[in-house]
Amino acid sequence: MSDINSEKFNSTPYSSLKLFAHHNKLNAVMEGRLTAPVYIRIKPINICNHRCNYCHYGRGRYLSLENFDKNHSIPWEKMKEIIADMAYMGVKAITFSGGGEPLLYPNIRESMELLLNNNIDLSIITNGEMMGDNIIKLLKEAKWVRISIDAADDHNYAAIRDLNLGVFKKICKNIESLAINKNSNSELGINFVIGRDNAGQVYQAGKLFQALGANHIRFAPQISWNIADYHKNIRNEVVDSIDRLRRETKDSTFKVIDLYTPETSEDINIKDMFKRKYLRCAMIHFVTTIGADCKVYMCHDKAYLTSGIIGDLRETSFKDLWSNKRTAEKIDGLNPQEECQHHCTYDDRNIVANNFLSINQEHINFI
Repeated sequence: MSDINSEKFNSTPYSSLKLFAHHNKLNAVMEGRLTAPVYIRIKPINICNHRCNYCHYGRGRYLSLENFDKNHSIPWEKMKEIIADMAYMGVKAITFSGGGEPLLYPNIRESMELLLNNNIDLSIITNGEMMGDNIIKLLKEAKWVRISIDAADDHNYAAIRDLNLGVFKKICKNIESLAINKNSNSELGINFVIGRDNAGQVYQAGKLFQALGANHIRFAPQISWNIADYHKNIRNEVVDSIDRLRRETKDSTFKVIDLYTPETSEDINIKDMFKRKYLRCAMIHFVTTIGADCKVYMCHDKAYLTSGIIGDLRETSFKDLWSNKRTAEKIDGLNPQEECQHHCTYDDRNIVANNFLSINQEHINFI
């Protein structure tokens, strides 16, 4: 789609309809064939230099991650093999994420170079602290970079992440540098997790990161077992701040993406959020995850859960694992209503995909 059409239709990088751009994959799912994933999340390392009070891999986890070990890291020889397999299989895109902070991975530069040289779309989710000039030279070629940052000043940021003063200012400089140097079609986003500690800084943060050159900011709620109750006393202030920010940026190219408002409404219950309304996970055909423990997991949300393991790359290659009959059987045998009673990153996409896959083909012309 051209830039003109993208602007005309107010495109967003988070659309749940992107799966319809992959006709061959949809046809394969309909026909019951397991083909290569379109997109892979790789967690190269589990060590992190921040200690966020809400992080699922740190102090804020809500599931027991029995396979998570902060000392795990994908060996460089195995990483090279994985990237070679992805290129051979026709994987379209990868995201380096946590686990830990991906820029702490010793061979992250070489990994990104290999991906770009193999024409695999690159993206990363990072806290941005290690994003120096050499990294920015590579990330300017990325399809998107998302910085996880959840404050509007140095003191609050240091408190939320248990850091020394000064890190926030360093990251802001890195964001500004990447914004100046990146390719025009590369999306630089900010992910801002809202909790009680930063609820009063939502508007200020949006204006700050717009000024630094980010393309969008995405607001999401801090997850708790009673999410509506946790956010009850801050919700009105936060919603008003997001609305104000949206109004003031509506005529600019800066986008405000609001996940906070719908996910914290009074009728939301965490148990309902963690229930799936479909029997088939279609997105498992599109996206999979490789952990720092070299295990392949069914999805990002099942990473480091024993129930989510597809196979172990210490015992085989990714290419051979994905073509194994047992892998197809595990994927086809997954019942989301029974096995996915937890947060699901791709829930909205699964709803759309299942609606599409359930269409009666005899009536498709009666639009």
